[in-house]
Amino acid sequence: MRFLRRAAPPLLLSAASILVVFLVAEAVARAASVSVGTVQINRGVVRVSADPRLGFELRPDSFVSSEVDYRINADGFRGPALQPRRSGTRRVAVFGDSIVFGYWVAEGDAFPAQLGAILGPAAETLNLGVPGYNLDQEIENLRKRVDSLQPDAVVFGFCLNDLEGLLSFEYGLTQARRDARSGPRRALESLLSVSRFAAWIEYRLTERDARASFARSRNPFGGELYEATPQALDAHLAASFTALALVLKPRGIMGAIAIFPILGNKFENYPYRDLHSRIARAAQNAGLLSVDLLPCFSSYPFRDVRVDVVHPNPMGHRIAAHAAADALFDALLPGQKRPPALDRSCSSYRSGEFAAVRGY
Repeated sequence: MRFLRRAAPPLLLSAASILVVFLVAEAVARAASVSVGTVQINRGVVRVSADPRLGFELRPDSFVSSEVDYRINADGFRGPALQPRRSGTRRVAVFGDSIVFGYWVAEGDAFPAQLGAILGPAAETLNLGVPGYNLDQEIENLRKRVDSLQPDAVVFGFCLNDLEGLLSFEYGLTQARRDARSGPRRALESLLSVSRFAAWIEYRLTERDARASFARSRNPFGGELYEATPQALDAHLAASFTALALVLKPRGIMGAIAIFPILGNKFENYPYRDLHSRIARAAQNAGLLSVDLLPCFSSYPFRDVRVDVVHPNPMGHRIAAHAAADALFDALLPGQKRPPALDRSCSSYRSGEFAAVRGY
């Protein structure tokens, strides 16, 4: 007992000193907006879904701050609260993965918001993107929401990895967190959820492995994207787009597929043109509008339009939104005057017009 009385003061002083150092480090990390990567973004806003066909989903009324703020509304998608339909407006629901969601870019700089900004006040756009979703999950997400959202048009932002199975990084992360029900791992998850400094330490310690496993040194795409034969890919695309059309057509909803390019190669040497053509052809055969974004992106050096090999920067999102708006406007808003934003070419943007962003 005497030993404990002697040891208690220095132990308490040490603990207090560690706590003060940690709090100072936390304050510095928040003030400096240190990068915590996609792990922390997903820790804040992604959860396991009760729907096994989705696997995971965005958590309603959640928020996380990384390089930018990510706000999930009460209906479970990024953006402001869903408002009642405004008279005389057309609602466009944009589905997709982390590109549509807008990794690394502010809410207003993401593809759906920029599409709405170009179309003007006669259109309302909703961001239904969920990081890590594949095409099957995106269609399931549409099925669950279409009748409550009542869109006039649906746009799918198609990433070239959207034909993969339920093997995304986000799915693995939600499963790992679900398994951390008690003990040290649960305590660590709780700390990482609230501490930017602790999340930064975790990010830096795991960055090399994460890059190797999930980013492959910023370029996960090389050579052929899929082991499947072209015929098998065509069959997969045909089945998926037919399923999508079967949701939209009976409800009188216009459907469009916006095909995003991979941003890891010089566009003059772009290796996936044939895959773009296959996606576009399958969409058209299913009665959907296809919008290949590659021609507009090809006007720029590929490094000027990206955060990383998959995700566009704000200018890249604007270029994509311009191309989509140009293709959609007359069908979506027949008889209306084309907006001034479409008076310029999609090849006329300059980096200085947009915010600089930082990714990994």
